[in-house]
Amino acid sequence: MTRSGGDFQPRPLKRLFTANQCWTSFLDAGGLRDIEVEAVTKMLACGTRILGVKEYNCDKPECPHVRYVTNSCGSRACPSCGKKRPQTCG
Repeated sequence: MTRSGGDFQPRPLKRLFTANQCWTSFLDAGGLRDIEVEAVTKMLACGTRILGVKEYNCDKPECPHVRYVTNSCGSRACPSCGKKRPQTCG
């Protein structure tokens, strides 16, 4: 079985939150509303196995290719998902 990871989608904003444990330190300092913590937590989980993975197999029985696609968070605060939302809404 061959794995195909698909196209890598860099998420630079995630690096800002995760570099040097920045988000963890910010959380420990407190003062954030629950909705803010939830939005950033969703954004950090977006495109990772935390939100689940879909497996797509080729229709041909002799084909060993499998494609795994990670789920997205769908949050407006997420740079990846938030960009898609205005394009799909009227």
